[in-house]
Amino acid sequence: MSYETNTDLDAAPAPTAPSSPFGHLVDALNGLGSIVIALVMVLMCADVFMRNAFNQPIDGVAEMVAASIIVIVFLQLPSTLRHGRMSRADLFLDPFMLKRPRAGMRLRALFSVAGIFACGVIAYATWPLFVRAWSNNEFFGVEGVFTFPTWPMRIVVFVGAALAAVQYLLLVWQDLRDSAKQPTQGGH
Repeated sequence: MSYETNTDLDAAPAPTAPSSPFGHLVDALNGLGSIVIALVMVLMCADVFMRNAFNQPIDGVAEMVAASIIVIVFLQLPSTLRHGRMSRADLFLDPFMLKRPRAGMRLRALFSVAGIFACGVIAYATWPLFVRAWSNNEFFGVEGVFTFPTWPMRIVVFVGAALAAVQYLLLVWQDLRDSAKQPTQGGH
């Protein structure tokens, strides 16, 4: 539940966020996303090999890769937030936080509130799509060639967005708590 900013790949890893059941859950989903990445790479390599060696591409590779990108993003999003790896424009915020840490933390908390809203909207909008996909047995792909159900992708989007919203909420709480501990601007 922290904003780590270690982007120097040669440096030692930044300290990890405090351990909690929520932290273990989002980190486990991140690991699952990494496994999906590895499986997609193997699938793509096998498809290229089959195309070149036997002129027999594997059916459904394009569909599987397209769906897996969405799955990977939402499996890894909460952990990305938790460990401060979310892309953001630090051109303004970092210098502002150095000059005015209390106001900077509150501004960052406001940005996290926007994240709660965005992820909440995604989760809210995805739930009915999941229910419909489950109820109607919706599928993705080309009928007669390769198809697979859409509900697993929908539930991953819902869970990932909901957990990301919770993570943003934790970041708001952390920033507001930490900003209260900062001295006021006149206290330097």
